Amino acid sequence: MKRLLLLLSFFYSCILSFAQDMTHLWAVGTAVPGGIQELTAFPNKQFKYTGRLIEGGTLVFRNKELPTASGVRYLKPTYEDAYAVTNATPFTLALAKDSLASLWTVPLTEDVYRITIDVGAKTLTGELFRPWNELFIVGGATECGWVTYTFLPFTRDEDEVCAWDWTGELKERQEYGEPRRFKFLGQNAWEPKALHPFSQDEDILGSTQLLTGGSGDNKWSIRQEGYYHIRVDVFRETVSAEYLGAALADEAPTAIDEIVNSKSSDGKCFDLSGRKVSHPAKGLYIMDGRKIIVK
Repeated sequence: MKRLLLLLSFFYSCILSFAQDMTHLWAVGTAVPGGIQELTAFPNKQFKYTGRLIEGGTLVFRNKELPTASGVRYLKPTYEDAYAVTNATPFTLALAKDSLASLWTVPLTEDVYRITIDVGAKTLTGELFRPWNELFIVGGATECGWVTYTFLPFTRDEDEVCAWDWTGELKERQEYGEPRRFKFLGQNAWEPKALHPFSQDEDILGSTQLLTGGSGDNKWSIRQEGYYHIRVDVFRETVSAEYLGAALADEAPTAIDEIVNSKSSDGKCFDLSGRKVSHPAKGLYIMDGRKIIVK
């Protein structure tokens, strides 16, 4: 019995050690620009690497920034010659002495690697991300409701192929189901691509990360009615939103007589449909969260 208790205590301590050690992850090696990059943590016990990897370089993942740190562990693939582009491949935690056995193969030099490490399932999934062709907002808080093929389109950023913008009104619409909720879709239909928050009724103004797909159907919600500007990066799986006011016509916009060259200004200009505008003509626009009139 005493030996059994000792074994149980040992396994329990191992579980605790795993949980404590996996609060951060780094990609390290000559395949990584700069030699080391920290992965982004997501609420669902996943970490993501998004960006460039170099063919033929070394690539390992570890839980400490420095290889000499106490408790350093490497993510050792279960299979030899495991590729960074892969379906869910299981891994184990290896000590520093096994770091050379923890290498992942980088097949191509590309800027669009998205690698997901699930520390709960102990798997690594990798892909070469393909930019989406379109993005829509739909929901009871939008003017289109939940009516298929009438979803409201985002506009792709001219400079960032995976970034999308939308500007419009969100309010409680009792004529639709779930009148304060909405979500994003990668096509003007329900399937196959969808983006959700990690929790139901997440306030869009406080949301920073989103979930691609998933088994649930969580939706964002609004706390106040009015006009919003929403920006989504489908590659990095980020979202940001700005509240523009209860009504665009309620406040007198700032009148300006000339346009500052966009190359000398950090502010981005959008029309009322959320499209980025490099050289705005006469009309009403959103710049730095303010409504402006170009004369």
